[in-house]
Amino acid sequence: MKEKESSMDVKKKILNVALEEFANNGYQATSTNVICKKAEISKGLLYHYYGSKENIYLTVARYVIDNFKENIKIQIQDSNKKGIDYISEYFNSKFKFFGENPLYSKIIVNLVLNNTIEEAREIANEFEDYNNALLHEVIKNIDFNPKFDREKACELITMIGLKLEEKHMKDIEYKDKDIVIEEFRKDHKIMIEMVFEGIDK
Repeated sequence: MKEKESSMDVKKKILNVALEEFANNGYQATSTNVICKKAEISKGLLYHYYGSKENIYLTVARYVIDNFKENIKIQIQDSNKKGIDYISEYFNSKFKFFGENPLYSKIIVNLVLNNTIEEAREIANEFEDYNNALLHEVIKNIDFNPKFDREKACELITMIGLKLEEKHMKDIEYKDKDIVIEEFRKDHKIMIEMVFEGIDK
């Protein structure tokens, strides 16, 4: 560790290394020894700042979720916009966020699908609740055909968004990020228009 580094700098460096390790390897396979080596610190210093491997993981998870919530919001104020515009805006900004921060996406997938830590599951639930709240805020402002159920519509819109995110996120690693984001935007727009306008003549 460099002598001139402040405690805040050291904690941030540990957090960044831990973020990469947990994202790429998952919680169980991540080694605190590797984190120490890459962060160029002693194991004692690691535990001094974070207490345990679990606490480091929870700190990383909280950091990712807080960044997501800070960046992904929906403000329903423009009366000229339609519900479909807000839905596209939400999924486009979400995909762009994860496209620019692919490690965050891996952390969240790990949180949601492969977690045995109670507090981590609570953070995962917070992420899902936040997403659902944003979509419900949009959907409650849409004039629906009365024969369709709003909850089912929300479920369908969510499924389309998630499936397209999964499809296009695979391209991020080997294609230009901005091109992939634009491909997602166009693909999602077509799919959502099909839902709202129908595919029947």
